[in-house]
Amino acid sequence: MAEERQVEYETVYIMRPTSAAADDKKTRERVEGIIENMGGHVLKFDNWGMRKLAYDIRDKSEQIVYDRGQYSYYRYIAPSNTVAEIERNLKILDSVIKWQTIKIADDLLPSERISAPTEVGEIDVLEIGVIEQEE
Repeated sequence: MAEERQVEYETVYIMRPTSAAADDKKTRERVEGIIENMGGHVLKFDNWGMRKLAYDIRDKSEQIVYDRGQYSYYRYIAPSNTVAEIERNLKILDSVIKWQTIKIADDLLPSERISAPTEVGEIDVLEIGVIEQEE
């Protein structure tokens, strides 16, 4: 059977600044579980930590205004219906206040993309080496 072509995405979600580490772990496990269960592959995860928001976000359930949030970043390849399921789950989770998904590339073979560098143009530092300066 031929390998199914997939799409590459980036998803960033922002959690409440008051969220516990357990909530962060639960959200991360849920997102990774969805990607893997739908036949996708996580290429990169990065916890950007606590950052200032570009604008204040009002939490309707608690009448609180947030100016900071805990950012998490995913880069993954998956079938196109995976994004809808991830965003449906992020919407359900109380600890997540915002999210955004961007399509990076489509019509990819997972085996070829997994063997490629995580980011286009990414260079392995070990291949470059150190250039010595002449004095």
